[in-house]
Amino acid sequence: IEEYYNKHPSQYEQPETVKAEVVVFNPDIVESRIEITDADVKAYYEQNLARYRTDEQRRASHILVNAAKDLPAAEKQKARAKAEALLETVRKAPKSFADVARKNSDDSGSASRGGDLDFFARGAMVKPFEEAAFALQKGAISEVVESDFGFHIIRLTDIKQPKVKSFEEMRPGLEAQLRQQQAQRKFAESADAFSNAVYEQADGLKAVAERFKLELRTATNVRREPAPGADPKSPLVNPKFLGALFAADSVEKKRNTEAIEVGASQLVSARVVRHVPA
Repeated sequence: IEEYYNKHPSQYEQPETVKAEVVVFNPDIVESRIEITDADVKAYYEQNLARYRTDEQRRASHILVNAAKDLPAAEKQKARAKAEALLETVRKAPKSFADVARKNSDDSGSASRGGDLDFFARGAMVKPFEEAAFALQKGAISEVVESDFGFHIIRLTDIKQPKVKSFEEMRPGLEAQLRQQQAQRKFAESADAFSNAVYEQADGLKAVAERFKLELRTATNVRREPAPGADPKSPLVNPKFLGALFAADSVEKKRNTEAIEVGASQLVSARVVRHVPA
């Protein structure tokens, strides 16, 4: 037994650990202290009013007769003549538009739906099509419109007018956005001060925690390597943080670590209270 023990000392070694004080500083902590007034939210809404406006949208159906840009003139004229004939048909019987589109449109994507293209805003369609669609009254049928795809007959079926979302609709989200923005700004303003404080008051974190109104936490049995199953969001799994915590300056002199960024906008500093060698 003794011989086995002497040959396998690593199996019976207690790993090196530390007990440490830890302070975490991030925008969430700052955000929890920010007070937002109704006047603040109202002003933010008015400053960003253009963002809460929905553009006019139009719904149209079309019949397409294919005619590529480089099609010979005679073939293109033949395609136009077909479109003109279809236009005459639907002008005489507007209610037949969907049926005519199903049977004759070369746009396979919309033909099965009677030519329906659903709602679209400006910028979604090729320019000639867009200009024609936005010039029509609801229920009207266009002249033959030529685009790079060929010849279109357009019927406008519906219009959604521009709309601005009201302050009351937007208020909950605006308050959260404003609070988050102010938290990010105040965090950025305070981050350097926090980093300087943990360095200048290197013999302890209590004063730093009090100054920045942070919770002074205690971490026990911290090892050089992250513990299995540890929370991936915890600073105690961050290699840079653990490296600083087990550095000679921290272990031997019990000085604060520098403020270490362990995640997006998250600073952490720690101080070893007790070191237990392996």
